[in-house]
Amino acid sequence: MIAISSFSLLFAAISVVSASTLVVMMLQESRNATRNNGMVAFRRHLDALSDDSRAHVRQQLKDHSTKQGRG
Repeated sequence: MIAISSFSLLFAAISVVSASTLVVMMLQESRNATRNNGMVAFRRHLDALSDDSRAHVRQQLKDHSTKQGRG
């Protein structure tokens, strides 16, 4: 009887760890998808702006890239 209950406890522990791992992986994946969707929305918003407005934003992005050593 003790062997059966310890086996059940081991199985339950493995199940909990597996479920927790699955939840963490799903949360990380959804966070990455949200981050990418944010960039798409930003670019769509930027495209909707007039050329004068975009020039200011492009200059800010260029300055930021230059500060980080990418330009």
